Amino acid sequence: MNYNPRFHLLSVLWMQCFVVCLAITVRNLTTDQFALFQFKDRIVDPENVLTNSWKASTSVCKWVGVSCGVIHQRVVALNLTNLNLTGTIPPHLGNLSFLLSLDLSNNHFYGHLPKELGQLHRLGFLELSFNGFNGEIPSWLGNSDRVKILKMRSNNFTGTIPQTLVNMSNLEMLDLGSNQLFGQIPYSDEFCVHLPKLESLFLSDNELSGNIPSSEIPEEIGDLSNLEELGNLPPMTNVPKLDELILWGNKLSGNIPNSISNASMLKHVDIGSNFFSGLIPDTLGNLRHLERLLIGDSNLTTSSATHEWSFLSSLANCRNFTLLEVSQNPLNGVLPTYIGNLSTSLQYFLAHDCELEGNIPMEIGNFSNMLLLSLGNNELSGSIPTSIGGLRNLQGLDLSSNKLGGPIPESICGLEKLDTLDLSLNELHGPVLTCLGDMTSLRYLHLGFNKLSSGIPSTLLNLKDILEIDLSSNYLNNSIALDVGNLRSLLKLNLSRNLLTADISSTIGGLLTLLSLDLSDNKLHGHIPESFGGLISLGFLDLSNNNLSGLIPKSLEKLSSLKYFNVSFNRLEGEIPTNGCFPNFSSTSFMNNSALCGPPRLLVPPCKNNIHKNSKMMILHVLRSLHKGKIEIADADLLRRDDDYFVVKANCISSIMELALSCSTELPEERKHMKDVVVELEKIKQRFLNSIQHV
Repeated sequence: MNYNPRFHLLSVLWMQCFVVCLAITVRNLTTDQFALFQFKDRIVDPENVLTNSWKASTSVCKWVGVSCGVIHQRVVALNLTNLNLTGTIPPHLGNLSFLLSLDLSNNHFYGHLPKELGQLHRLGFLELSFNGFNGEIPSWLGNSDRVKILKMRSNNFTGTIPQTLVNMSNLEMLDLGSNQLFGQIPYSDEFCVHLPKLESLFLSDNELSGNIPSSEIPEEIGDLSNLEELGNLPPMTNVPKLDELILWGNKLSGNIPNSISNASMLKHVDIGSNFFSGLIPDTLGNLRHLERLLIGDSNLTTSSATHEWSFLSSLANCRNFTLLEVSQNPLNGVLPTYIGNLSTSLQYFLAHDCELEGNIPMEIGNFSNMLLLSLGNNELSGSIPTSIGGLRNLQGLDLSSNKLGGPIPESICGLEKLDTLDLSLNELHGPVLTCLGDMTSLRYLHLGFNKLSSGIPSTLLNLKDILEIDLSSNYLNNSIALDVGNLRSLLKLNLSRNLLTADISSTIGGLLTLLSLDLSDNKLHGHIPESFGGLISLGFLDLSNNNLSGLIPKSLEKLSSLKYFNVSFNRLEGEIPTNGCFPNFSSTSFMNNSALCGPPRLLVPPCKNNIHKNSKMMILHVLRSLHKGKIEIADADLLRRDDDYFVVKANCISSIMELALSCSTELPEERKHMKDVVVELEKIKQRFLNSIQHV
């Protein structure tokens, strides 16, 4: 083969170039590696994800969360979302000069964003949402003119939205929602003209202010022809693709403009939790594609002339309507019968706290697909319509805090999927329906503060998965204790302010998940069950205003979660327990009982610490029991109940007999029974000793 000097020269130059390029690549990789190591050194990595992967012995391109370019092998993407990382962002991250995508969302990063991130001129995607970043949104973000997606939701950013963001001419999505931003909504001419590619804008849940104009907004915003989602900006006349309008959670005021109906493709409108006022426009019915309308928590009203919710009539045109939320507006008025003309696809109707009056129309039963009906805290009157049984898919029914009367309709028991039934704070009368026990899907049953008068049906004990039962403030009159031991999931039980006369069921003590038990203001008698010591989750216990007697069980000292305890206005006796949670309770927990004793701070007589004097109290009980012919092994159980006073020894009964004789002069009315006491104590001595061996 002939020697070719040109080929030789080209080969030499190519090899030199390769070596130089390889050296540059290695050097650049070292730069990227150093930047990432600086980043790792400033964060806490509890899962050791980066610790186990980011090692000098391994190529950067193989590290977790790191992606490199195919040709130049530089770091082009850093995705560390959902790794539970904590720390600040070092300025060295700005040296990743080939970075196209940075995602640090869903971690615990905090502090300010370093200005060096503005050097990432190739960056097209920046996602920092759901962290704890603070300070103002930096104005240098405007230099990142290649960024298409900028998401910084749910942080602690403050201040105003910087005007420099208008320089991000390629921006397609901007999400600054759920921060602490304030000031005017940025819908100036420049903001609209210079962001022609913007498709999604989310600014909700901040403290932005300003009025939505009632006529027209700047015409320039109509040039955003690719806009598909809009947050915290007024409606537009030239947005053919707009299907979501999100304005909730700010301080927007003024009327809802009629021009909203021009966005004919709208499916989801959420403008709740603002300061809007005036009428709800009837033109909403022109949004034929509307599926969800949320306008709650503002200051909206209805026409005083018709006294009806006329806007409901227009919404009948929306055949795909699934959700209507108008709660917490002073709408006043009545629900019209033409509510039944709304789409049968309606699943959620929330109108609590609206000052509603009048009856619930029978037509409410037309919505067979309804999942939640919330009309609580209004002024509704009349009876609950029997047509309510037509809501056969209903999962939640809230009619609480109204003026509804009459009995609970049995048709409610046909709602087989019902999870929550709240009819409390009304004027309902009649019985608690036994068929409620057939509603096995029921988890929350609230019938308190009515005029219901019956026994508590035992069928409720079939609701083995129920979480809360509140039948308080009625006229319920059970004389037999309810065996609630099968309700193993129960969290709250409130039967207070009724006419219950039974003993307290000891089976309650088996409810390990119970958080709150209120049996106050009844006529319950008998003892507080020892089994209550098994209520390991209990935080609230109120047994006040009953006819309970006997001792406060020392087993209650085990209830470490108990924060509220009240046994006042009963006939309890003996020493108030002193350990566990009891040092946290005040005198109001024990007031007005017949014979409780304890420390002076509880405003009860002191307990006598002398064993002989305390034993005399026990003997008095024995004497009285003997007088009635009732000395049995139960008396021995009583004698051994207080471990602080009796040492478990074989001569225990003998000591008590001696004390009985010594105290005879102090008890003249019982003196003639002393000899009989000694005889009977001798008989039970052996039984007492056998039992006390296990104490």
